[in-house]
Amino acid sequence: MMKLELIWKVFLLSMTPIGECRASIPYGIYNGLSPMETFILSLFGNSLMGILIYLSINFLSKNILNKEPLKTYYSKFINNKLRKLKIYHKSLFFSLIIFIAIPLPGTGAFTGAILSRILGLSFRETLLTISLGVSIASLIIIFLTLSSTLIFI
Repeated sequence: MMKLELIWKVFLLSMTPIGECRASIPYGIYNGLSPMETFILSLFGNSLMGILIYLSINFLSKNILNKEPLKTYYSKFINNKLRKLKIYHKSLFFSLIIFIAIPLPGTGAFTGAILSRILGLSFRETLLTISLGVSIASLIIIFLTLSSTLIFI
């Protein structure tokens, strides 16, 4: 397999909601990319996907959910959910980083971007939480992948 083709596969695999870095890093390393190359590709692809999700939700909320009858329902729904939460901004920020960093299905940049938008984090805060969370998750996956090659090979 050509290296450019492998690079594209790792990058695109890191952008899938279920795969993210959990799939792209082992795939890249087991197919011959260095851990550093795989880390950079997965970090960029996974973070980019999270930011695109955040921006898409932002677009939807401004252009579709801002029109009646959805506007009333959406604002009631969000305000009701936010009122039930006692939101402490700094703890929310760090909690979201940890949530994104846990390399399990249902966590990660995709879900983190949705939560970030719903909880009202700014674009800058979202970018930071996704980047840090994906970095931590990627390092965990690289460690597990390299450890498994030592054990099983």
